[in-house]
Amino acid sequence: MLTISNSIDIIIPTFRLDEQFLLPLIRLPKPGGWQFNYYIVVDNPKVKPGAELLRMAQDGVIHLFINEENRGPGETRNRGINAGNGSWILFLDDDIVADEDLLFQYVKAIGEKEEAIGFIGLTDFPPPENAFTRALSAAGLTSIFTIANKKDQFMWGVTANIMFNRSALGDLRFSPELSAIGGGEDIDLGARVSMQHHTQLTCVKEARVTHPWWNNGKPHFDRFTRYGAGMALLLPRFKQFNWYAFPNPVEGMLLVLLSAPLFFIYLSWQKWLILLLAVPLIDMVINYIRASGMGYKEVKVGYYMTLLRCSNEWGQFKTLLTHGKLSYFMKRINVDFTRPRHFRTNRWRIIKLVIYLVLLAVLIF
Repeated sequence: MLTISNSIDIIIPTFRLDEQFLLPLIRLPKPGGWQFNYYIVVDNPKVKPGAELLRMAQDGVIHLFINEENRGPGETRNRGINAGNGSWILFLDDDIVADEDLLFQYVKAIGEKEEAIGFIGLTDFPPPENAFTRALSAAGLTSIFTIANKKDQFMWGVTANIMFNRSALGDLRFSPELSAIGGGEDIDLGARVSMQHHTQLTCVKEARVTHPWWNNGKPHFDRFTRYGAGMALLLPRFKQFNWYAFPNPVEGMLLVLLSAPLFFIYLSWQKWLILLLAVPLIDMVINYIRASGMGYKEVKVGYYMTLLRCSNEWGQFKTLLTHGKLSYFMKRINVDFTRPRHFRTNRWRIIKLVIYLVLLAVLIF
């Protein structure tokens, strides 16, 4: 396929096809001397495009595609990649609000570093508005979205706001397997592009968008279960970046369940039950202490942090189990793709280990 220089394909996968968000993205101010092609790919065969989007498609302002069946976000983005031929590919989410100078900032970045394999824009969130969104922030679940504020380069970025050089991307695409799960495909593609070219994507914090809180800030956990499932599939893909860790709450509860016969024979079922319940409770206390150190002193913040973590860990464990990958039990992956030590710890893991040892001593003696 012939690539058109000084052209940017803007690919927006969407399930909702909400004109409230899409139209401002299509109407963003554009720098002169560049060609911008919009590919709106709808991953919902039942949706009906609004009148303005249909008019734009008929007038050639946008390219509008509707999947015949739900394919997942990665495969939907792949359709947009294959439909275009711009020298650069910008991925945006369908529910973001972009700064007015977004495209100017990306064009400026290209001019300053045209040999780059891609650029990671800044994806901000509004200030936390309740205990659940404060838990999301305290748990670090939004930190990768703002990586452009912290790093000059990184191996990957979220697909809410990221640009790839088409020549660097080449034949690489989002993984169908990860796309079907709905988690991890952004990590996988960015890492493969970076490794293939032995360099990293350049962070451009000036290219900024704002992402709304998922589910309008209301508590939900299915998204983070999917993220955990994606992480499970990344473990065998990037074995060289795996490392062992202390059991997380889901793994810890499983180990306690497996130890039940020993407790019933040598101790009592009551002590076994105390230990089982202690696993999530200890984690909740640690999470509350962590959140308090960040200024979030509500007990519910620690509670939601624990549920979020357990949702992620359950998604990972369940996927390892169903894919026959239990050899990766208690393994983690360095998502910055630096070489890890075989076993890592920190003060919070050490504190939890001490609490567990003290509790075990009390129960046994």
